[in-house]
Amino acid sequence: MFKGFNLELGMQEPQAFLGINDLDIQRYDEHIEDLRKKLNRSIDERVELPRNEDDSIDASRLINDWFPDYKPDVFISHSHSDERTAKRIACWLKKNFDLNAFIDSTVWGNSNDLLKRIDNKYCVTKIDKNGNKTYDYNIRNFTTSHVHMMLSTALNDMIYASECVLFLNTPKSVQTAEIKDKKTNSPWIYSELKTACIVEKICPRYKVREAVFHKGMSIENVRMMPDVLYPVEEQLSTFESLGSKNLIQWETEYRANESVHPLDCLYKLDKI
Repeated sequence: MFKGFNLELGMQEPQAFLGINDLDIQRYDEHIEDLRKKLNRSIDERVELPRNEDDSIDASRLINDWFPDYKPDVFISHSHSDERTAKRIACWLKKNFDLNAFIDSTVWGNSNDLLKRIDNKYCVTKIDKNGNKTYDYNIRNFTTSHVHMMLSTALNDMIYASECVLFLNTPKSVQTAEIKDKKTNSPWIYSELKTACIVEKICPRYKVREAVFHKGMSIENVRMMPDVLYPVEEQLSTFESLGSKNLIQWETEYRANESVHPLDCLYKLDKI
């Protein structure tokens, strides 16, 4: 990773501000499907966990099967509720700059699908006449911790491999009680921002250094869990701020000089 950007989008930000239409989305979906095929991400409905010679589960192979590695240009960190916006931005990046963006849910699918399949095979202790399942609490905790740790590790690797991280800062991802009191209720967002802050910063191309630095659960009868909030102000302070106008500015300046790498153009942008 080289640089992080904090893209602030308000509640009233129109979804169409990037000019992406249905045909663009269709083409992007086809691109993602081709990518998934290249990554050999075809998981059978049966859960056949890869095993070592001693019959232990091979975690590395399981991670490669479900969370395959590749090198994207941009890692988009976002709330699950902002998935539509994240996809539009990824489509816009591909259409205008031929940049590959990583959105975990489009490339990998949902880790909860893997967890559910494992739990239905290994954690069910009873099924009543209505088909309702009872799961072993301790085994369920064990499987959850392993799947979440695998996902977290894979996400960290993707952040490291990406050239830059684009965080979608919206009311759905960050809660703001005061100007200097930004928090998120997503442990995944918190982890991604934390990783982006501490991961080694690698200059992607020789000329970039000169160009940039020379320039100065809700279930009946179950008690609702309260929000668990993670502070993100410190992490976001290391990201450069962007707004929707900056994205349009980026596209305009790149069109004026397409000989420059699109991300170099972004790094040199005079923010407005």
